[in-house]
Amino acid sequence: MPRLAVIGFPVGHSRSPAMQNAALAELGLREEWEYGAVEAAPEELEARVRELAAAGYAGLNVTVPHKEAALALADEASAAATEIGAANTLSFHPGAETGVPVIAAENTDAGGLLASLPSLPRGKRALVLGAGGAARAVVWAL
Repeated sequence: MPRLAVIGFPVGHSRSPAMQNAALAELGLREEWEYGAVEAAPEELEARVRELAAAGYAGLNVTVPHKEAALALADEASAAATEIGAANTLSFHPGAETGVPVIAAENTDAGGLLASLPSLPRGKRALVLGAGGAARAVVWAL
């Protein structure tokens, strides 16, 4: 069964498992896919991500406080994740030559923000509260 998870520290407050499992059920995929939560302290992040990739996880959603660190441990990254300096999504695929999972980083926070706005705020000023990975994505998007 393919597995996905949200990884963070702490992660018990995350609504991602309930939301993602509801979406999987709505799509008729709940019997095929599993979505959970993985708690990893900052000093454990790299080892946990590599362990989950090797265990056959398809990918991870990344939350506080790991978005910048997630980008740093990725083998490849999208232009958006690289420019933002943070990743909120990691996907795993087998390495062509070694078979060792390749970690690919993406940032969907910026696109999510823009999709939620009725129109692009061109020529407007914005106040962004925060300094983490999501705030970086908002600043980049705007």
